[in-house]
Amino acid sequence: MFKPLAQYLKQEVVPRWKKVLVTWESAISALVVYLFAKYGTHLFSASPRVSDIVTGVAAYAAIALGFCIAGLTISLTLPNETFAAKLSETTVGGGNAYSALLFVFSWTAIAHWCAVVTMFAIALFSDGASPLLPPDSSITRVWLVSLAAGLLAYCLCQFLITIITLSQVGGVYIKFLTSKVKS
Repeated sequence: MFKPLAQYLKQEVVPRWKKVLVTWESAISALVVYLFAKYGTHLFSASPRVSDIVTGVAAYAAIALGFCIAGLTISLTLPNETFAAKLSETTVGGGNAYSALLFVFSWTAIAHWCAVVTMFAIALFSDGASPLLPPDSSITRVWLVSLAAGLLAYCLCQFLITIITLSQVGGVYIKFLTSKVKS
């Protein structure tokens, strides 16, 4: 597991580190972390309960993870070889459009995998019946909840990017089909 992960990070993430870290998604998630750390015990002192949040987030993240893996699989098996070749020859943001499409799916899947694992860890190691951030929360709990909220915000933003990317690829595919009909 660690060797393929290191290889993925080296080959896919490191070359795109600015596109991963210096983004609106990262800024929004950092803002969520800050807001939860600063105001969380005031806003979430009585409700919702930990189990309510964990159940909902785990369900969402698992569905989004499945969506991304299915999208990645479909992208790898594009039925039209000519379109796949056109996509791989197209440049987007200084890189290969096909590679960028695969990266969006895989990176979004990894983010949601992290969310699923985080939610299971929270479910295992916390009292599900307690409020999310009671007034007497330790600084550790405040930061853990804040980081989990930031991860969720990142996942939501990243999933939106995935949907937008799919729409853009769909637009390119429509143009491709239209040009085939005309010729």
